[in-house]
Amino acid sequence: MSNLQVLKIGGGAGIDPAQTLANVAARVRQGERWIVVHGASDAANTLGERMGVPPQMIATPGGHSSRYTNPETLEIYCAAAGLVNTRVTAVLGYFGMQAAGLSGVSVLRAGRKTAIRGLVNGRQVIIRDDYSGALEPLSDGAIRTLQALLQAGVIPVISPVALGFDGERLNVDGDLVAALIAGGLRADTLVILSNVPGLLREVGQPDSLITNFSANELDHYANFAQGRMKKKLIAAKRALEASVNRIILADARVEAPLDAAFAGNGTHIVSSECQVLSAE
Repeated sequence: MSNLQVLKIGGGAGIDPAQTLANVAARVRQGERWIVVHGASDAANTLGERMGVPPQMIATPGGHSSRYTNPETLEIYCAAAGLVNTRVTAVLGYFGMQAAGLSGVSVLRAGRKTAIRGLVNGRQVIIRDDYSGALEPLSDGAIRTLQALLQAGVIPVISPVALGFDGERLNVDGDLVAALIAGGLRADTLVILSNVPGLLREVGQPDSLITNFSANELDHYANFAQGRMKKKLIAAKRALEASVNRIILADARVEAPLDAAFAGNGTHIVSSECQVLSAE
C-alpha cells in the first residue's frame, strides 16, 4: 500500500513507547499510514516474576534464543501482551489518533513448533511442551481487515500472539510478525526500534554501528549479529524478499525516534532495486 509504514516497537527493558507513539501521531498527521506491532518481553518477565514464575529462555544450537512458553507461562505471556496492547492503543488515543488494538490471534496464523531442539548445560534436548509458533502467510481476510482499518484512518496495533491450527494461542516473534505484515501489505518501510542503536560490528560499542547496506549484502553483515539482533536480520530478510523497499533497525530511546531513523540514524537495509534506482 502506498505511503504505508510498519513499526515494531521492541518490548525489551528500558523502552518507553510514548515518545515513539507521539512521533507516529505526528507523522500520521502529515499524511503517512502506520501499522504498529509491539513486543511484550519485559512485561511478560515482570508479570511472571510477580507471579513466582520467572522467565526461561531456550538457546538453540544455531545461536538463537526464544522464550520457553509452556502452558503456564503461555497464560502469563498472553496476559502481558494484552496489557501492552491496551497501553499502546491508549497512548495513541491520547495523542489524538484513532487506533484499534488487535490481539494477533485475529489476523495471525501459525503452526505450533511441537519439537524444539534446545541446549541445556551444553547438551541438546528436545522440548515438546512449548507453545511457540512458526508464522503462516497472511490470509486474504487478514489483509482485508488491516486494509479496511487503514482506509478508515485507524492505526492497527497488533500483539505478537497467533492462532494455531488447533485453536491454541501461540507465542510468535514480534519482529517476524512485523516483517510478515509489511510484506503482506507491501509497505514502503519496516522500522524495528529496540534498545540498541542498530547492527553493531562490536556488541556494546555504539561507534561500531553499521549504517547501511543493500539486500544482496545482508548475509555478509548477518555475521556481526548477536543475540536478538539475529532474529531482526531474519525479519529484515523476509521483508525484503516480500518487496519491502527499506528496513531500518534503530534506537527507540532517542528523542523522536522515527524522525531520527528516517534522517539516517540506525542501520538501513535497502532492496537491490531501490539501490539501483537511487544510483541513477
